[in-house]
Amino acid sequence: MTALDDIQLLLEAKARALVARNAWDLDALIHTDFLYVNAGGRTFDKAGYIETYCTSGRVVFMQQRFANLVVKLVGDAAIATLLLDDELRIDERTVNGRYRSLCMFSQFSGRWLWIAGQTMSVGTA
Repeated sequence: MTALDDIQLLLEAKARALVARNAWDLDALIHTDFLYVNAGGRTFDKAGYIETYCTSGRVVFMQQRFANLVVKLVGDAAIATLLLDDELRIDERTVNGRYRSLCMFSQFSGRWLWIAGQTMSVGTA
């Protein structure tokens, strides 16, 4: 398998974990030193991301699809860009949005982990 295949599988697993609200599976995909900036400009560490987007119930993903995945290898790291089409519930309101995402992955013990990301809104899906 190529790095692109590995990253695509990781992103698919992340989407499944978010929709299933499975914190255990999501935790296994994210590096301990994770840093994320959401489309609203809020910064999260690993625990904050999992709590906000998986376990709190404040934000509930109904589905997450992605397209236009491009992966560039830089040493033991991978930088990915992609479009996300999300359907989620925020405070009992359904939101459909399209987002541009930049994600950084790194190899640890022979497997890729999500180490950083930033997302920006590009309109509705």
